[in-house]
Amino acid sequence: MINPPWPCLSAGGPLHLVTTSLALVLCTAMLASMARAETSDEATPEAAPLESLLTLLEQETELATRSGMNADFVPGMATILSGDDLLVRGVRNVGEALALVPGISEGLEMTGERQILSRGVGYGYASGNIKILLDGVSMNSTLYATANPVLNIPIEQVERIEVIRGPGASVHGEFAFAGVIDVITRKDQRSVHLQGMDGGDAGGGGIWHWRDTERDLLFSVNALGLDGDAGVEVAEDALHVNGLPELSNAPGDSNESRRYRGLFADLTWGDFFAALKILDDDYGDHFGINHFLPPDDGRLASRQGYESIQIGGNLALGEQLSTRLRLEALRYERDRDDLYVSPAGYFVKDEPVFMSQGYRETRYLAAADTHWRPNPHHEVLLGLEASHVEVDWATWDWPAVFAIDYPWLDEDRNRRILSLVLQDQLSVTDAVTLTGALRYDDYSDVGSHVSPRLAAVWRIDDENILKLQYARAFRPPTFYELQYPGKGPVDAAEIDTYELGYILKKPRWETRLILFQSNLTDPIIFANRDSGYVNSDDARLRGVELEYTQRLLGTLKLDANLSFVDSLDRSTDRPLAGGTDLLANLALLWRPLEAWTAALQLRHVGARERRPLDARPALDGYTTADLTLSYARSARGLFARFGVKNLTDADVRYPDQEATRGGIPWPYPDDYPRPGRRWWMSIGYAF
Repeated sequence: MINPPWPCLSAGGPLHLVTTSLALVLCTAMLASMARAETSDEATPEAAPLESLLTLLEQETELATRSGMNADFVPGMATILSGDDLLVRGVRNVGEALALVPGISEGLEMTGERQILSRGVGYGYASGNIKILLDGVSMNSTLYATANPVLNIPIEQVERIEVIRGPGASVHGEFAFAGVIDVITRKDQRSVHLQGMDGGDAGGGGIWHWRDTERDLLFSVNALGLDGDAGVEVAEDALHVNGLPELSNAPGDSNESRRYRGLFADLTWGDFFAALKILDDDYGDHFGINHFLPPDDGRLASRQGYESIQIGGNLALGEQLSTRLRLEALRYERDRDDLYVSPAGYFVKDEPVFMSQGYRETRYLAAADTHWRPNPHHEVLLGLEASHVEVDWATWDWPAVFAIDYPWLDEDRNRRILSLVLQDQLSVTDAVTLTGALRYDDYSDVGSHVSPRLAAVWRIDDENILKLQYARAFRPPTFYELQYPGKGPVDAAEIDTYELGYILKKPRWETRLILFQSNLTDPIIFANRDSGYVNSDDARLRGVELEYTQRLLGTLKLDANLSFVDSLDRSTDRPLAGGTDLLANLALLWRPLEAWTAALQLRHVGARERRPLDARPALDGYTTADLTLSYARSARGLFARFGVKNLTDADVRYPDQEATRGGIPWPYPDDYPRPGRRWWMSIGYAF
């Protein structure tokens, strides 16, 4: 085994040393930059601005308010991740990229579905709490409120990722509970590439576009496919814990075979636009739905697929009035083919048990956003939306011995939503902007909900910005939660959040600080397999998120963030399950030569809290280091990237999910281990 170059970052290194080291690096860089601010802000020949990755850019976003604004001036804190920057850092997919955002951490469901936790919210079986958009189209399924295929999109297909932490329901409605994510795909590019990873996925794709400036016409196609047959070593599963090791497939590898296909086509013609999205994400059953390790036989046991069509137009109704019209149709399918349930001798004497499921829902949406700008300092948004979701089918196939011949979900279930958004942005002075927003959503099956937001942004001067915000969001029960309630009906959950933010910008460095407190009312949780879904007791979150970016010596860029959250589940007087109180990221990007860029990405995740009935101590934290070397001489020509993930071979594990039999927990003894050190490469040509 290769000895890691940083002993304190190895799997056995002291976690407090890691945390202290990251904090010292962050504080030292900040103090050093402040000390030389007067001299370093002057431009010098050797510190001339470098294009792309090493510059500090002004970025715009529509995610927070549905109107294009500088990201520093929107209510709350918006994070924009550049696809090129993510590739240079060695990030391989959207889910991995989100872990670089302050306050966001990753998790895993036992059969392989990704989980994203924002400020500690989002842990639990089959339950999503973050709004996930793809080029502005909502991808959250009404079945689970998740969008796993979007999180698996490779970064090669991504132009940028925009993120809002905290409630976003006043603009985006349902499921914008703990955050909003919009993944923007690449369009204005021509390239082909191949990629592969040791013990991971391999494949390739390409992007092509055609532009006719005279007709104001742009057409693009973005396609990529990956296949893999990976797995991690598992020593014991729940059968060992409960005295049945002779029935187990452990020790063995988890079944993490995978097949990804993504196709995005976009057309714009003047003010008209149309988009087609096809996502097909197939994967193995990982650690088993009952915590019984499945056989590692390459089965693609689960499939999630999207087919989406969007058409619309931007209409100018006058100098002060404009509207954006959208029509969308989205079909979501979730199929499970031979999902491993139990070994031979557990339920059935002579053979293992496999189960299959089929589910499809279709959503139709009509929306109109009208912007009125009576003067340069005032903008009013009126949004109208109508959507309809229906279950096309829900099938459940078991071996004949179980005699199960009924659907696992009500096929007659449907949902109609009528929504009204009113937002007023007023610049009371050149320095102070007030934003008030109110959204009303009327559901055919779970009642009506109101989501307010009130925010103020004070641009004190060219370098200092102060922000205040209050926002409330709701999360309606999903179809699955309504189908399997606990002792009573499941009601919508609500969250109220107060934020105080501060931004300090210098020519060579900038920092962002946000303090927040959130109060969760009636959060929806998966109690256990015997009780189903329930509204839990209220919870409280409060914390701080700190970001810092600096350009050093003209060829070096430092990017760091640190997040701390103190959560309290009032039903247990313990922190929220699955979350951690401490997250940290530190990246160094170095361009020694014009065509070469090296990146070191460090990430620390603190200890994670167990489920209320799990008596084990908190799951240990970890620190990973990724190293990447990139080559690209210009915007056209050959490009290549080589990297090592988890360079120090740290022991990375995600907390296991709830699995019980007769009220007795069936844990995974070693939780869900993740891969150790792996190399990867990507090579291609840009035209």
